[in-house]
Amino acid sequence: MVKNQQSVIRQLRYDGRNRAEELLCAENLVKHYGSLKVLSSISLTIYKGETLAIMGPSGSGKSTLLHVLAGILPADSGRIVLKKETEVEVTALQSDALSRMRLEDLGFVFQQGMLLPELTVLENVALPYMMLTNDFSEAKKKAKNLLTKMDLLELGQRRLGQISGGQAQRVAIARALINSPKIIFADEPTGALDSKTASSVLEELMTMSKREGSAIVLVTHDERVAAKCHRVIHLLDGRIKGELVNGN
Repeated sequence: MVKNQQSVIRQLRYDGRNRAEELLCAENLVKHYGSLKVLSSISLTIYKGETLAIMGPSGSGKSTLLHVLAGILPADSGRIVLKKETEVEVTALQSDALSRMRLEDLGFVFQQGMLLPELTVLENVALPYMMLTNDFSEAKKKAKNLLTKMDLLELGQRRLGQISGGQAQRVAIARALINSPKIIFADEPTGALDSKTASSVLEELMTMSKREGSAIVLVTHDERVAAKCHRVIHLLDGRIKGELVNGN
């Protein structure tokens, strides 16, 4: 069977997924920065447990789309629905409810980690759970468990200046997972790392998210990163111009 036929078959299987597997649905998202339209009528669905890569040239709207999907930036128009026990319309949430939703249901990994240098590794990982529950004892327990799974427990009392860039990104992954998110949003999570470290960190992200049952949506310029994902969408001028379903 030729490659194109295989790709078509995989796409048909993906398009035929059960609606019960839908996790987040976005419809007709539009976003402007002043007079510049950055996103133009984007619609997509994220499924439970999948890895979705967003690619495109600089200025195509990749990071903006990620931030709108995650509720960090508001859409100018359109609708985003997170399917939990009940459906939650993310685009209709007020500030406090939106912050709570991000803490409960979403995890974040950014290119520079965005860890707090004043805190230890253990405290950085524990922070989202402590913010959610005010239970520092349980937060430390959960943080130690995650760090143990990732072979990072020995770094627990160190601060950022005492660990490498690759270790910092793995700590950021642990922090993103501590509240058992439904989706992890990752913006160029390996972009600041050398290729060997980047590959290791990406493998850690995918292994841990699969273990915890989280979907991943990531922005990347790296074709090798995208090839490891279940699905890839390509943006151009704020529109989805193509989609590829990988054989993963």
